[in-house]
Amino acid sequence: MAYSQSNGRTTLQGTAHASKGMTIKRGYAKLLLRFLVIAVILGTVFSFGAIVQAYAGDGSVTVSTPIPSAQPIADATQHEKVVIQSGDTLWGIAETHRKKGKNTRSYVEKLRAFNHLSNSSLQEGQVLLLP
Repeated sequence: MAYSQSNGRTTLQGTAHASKGMTIKRGYAKLLLRFLVIAVILGTVFSFGAIVQAYAGDGSVTVSTPIPSAQPIADATQHEKVVIQSGDTLWGIAETHRKKGKNTRSYVEKLRAFNHLSNSSLQEGQVLLLP
């Protein structure tokens, strides 16, 4: 290696060892730059994944402990059951079993909601609970 001194500074002159020293520094800089780029990319990917996971949920909360209720459980009480025969309709059942003076249409809706029916079609042998 050759050194030269000018203005009180010692500098390394261009020899084989000097270029190797510069290569090591450039190699280190490249390695550091690659590491930083990969770290930024991974951080971005993981952040995006966390955001998607947070907003992709259905918004429901799962409760592992039962919550006591002041309302009695609907299944604990006895309800009158109707077994569907051929030709029975939800409207006909509602007219037969509704209370006097009550609207048939509203009773049909109660029957559908109480029995978790998505439409008014009935199958022979199906059992409906009356509210």
